[in-house]
Amino acid sequence: MSKIEAQNYHLKNKVSITIRTARPEDAEQVLALTQSVIRTASFLLTTKEEFHLTKEIQTEFLDSLWMAEGKVAILAECDGQVVGFLDFHNGRKIRNQHTGSFGMSVKEDFRGMGIGKALLEQLMKWAKAHDLIEKVSLEVFSKNKPAMALYEKAGFKVEGRQSKAVKYRNGSYDNLIMMSCFTK
Repeated sequence: MSKIEAQNYHLKNKVSITIRTARPEDAEQVLALTQSVIRTASFLLTTKEEFHLTKEIQTEFLDSLWMAEGKVAILAECDGQVVGFLDFHNGRKIRNQHTGSFGMSVKEDFRGMGIGKALLEQLMKWAKAHDLIEKVSLEVFSKNKPAMALYEKAGFKVEGRQSKAVKYRNGSYDNLIMMSCFTK
């Protein structure tokens, strides 16, 4: 089972959060967070028009990660409210199951407080303790400088760039930066 031990953090502005494994019963709050982030964040590939997840699908998704080897879902909770979420998936094939990638989102009102850092710390702690996982990867929009700085501070290195991989409605482009960190 892919679980982490719950950890309490005291962040900027005297905010206290708990980082813990996301459970199937968290589906409604995780779904609400995702909908909120999609509405307010400009650095996501999925647009609000493309997002059609239901509570039932979210519950099944969290349940599948709860029991899966090499996969984990982690959330940040503040006063009983889910304010951050991270999910990691390793490769499905024998030759790439030692690697995986993650996505992370933080509620707009809670950005810049260290929640992303706390989620990432717990992911890396889990990955380093997990015998199977040797490399953690991600993709980030090149214009998302705060996220890139966070990943670099955590030891991630740029491995590549996909030029003009993102096209905005106004016709402008952004590059996707591929970053990775070895755990072993």
